[in-house]
Amino acid sequence: MSNTGIFLLIGGWISLTSWGIFQGVLESDSLVLTISVAAVWLGILILLVRALIQRREESKTDPYKHVEK
Repeated sequence: MSNTGIFLLIGGWISLTSWGIFQGVLESDSLVLTISVAAVWLGILILLVRALIQRREESKTDPYKHVEK
């Protein structure tokens, strides 16, 4: 179930980002605006993916995985 959530999260993020870039940034006449907005979104996407990968790796070696709450 968690893999489905991660897949939907990343898929939704990519689709909304690509739509936003197409609608707002690529139609802009300013090259600086286009590059800066694309860099910000790319940075956020990289941080999101790194956090998801780190969380997945930590869950594999979690010593308290089987402890009941």
